Amino acid sequence: MQMADGIVKKVDKPTGRITVSHGPLPNGMPAMTMAFRVKDAAWIDKLKEGDKIRFMAEQINGAMTLVHIERP
Repeated sequence: MQMADGIVKKVDKPTGRITVSHGPLPNGMPAMTMAFRVKDAAWIDKLKEGDKIRFMAEQINGAMTLVHIERP
């Protein structure tokens, strides 16, 4: 799976979601801003609004989920 670039727009600790503005994803999803679940809850405390990230996302149990995150 290929990495995509994005910018963290919101970190929502109560729901365990991170909102990311991103370009087109390798799976064909167009550029947009959307909330993702996270595979590792610890990422919620490590990211903040405005962080640039590279990420991989997968559909897990019906929800788009960040499965890998790197900060360039």
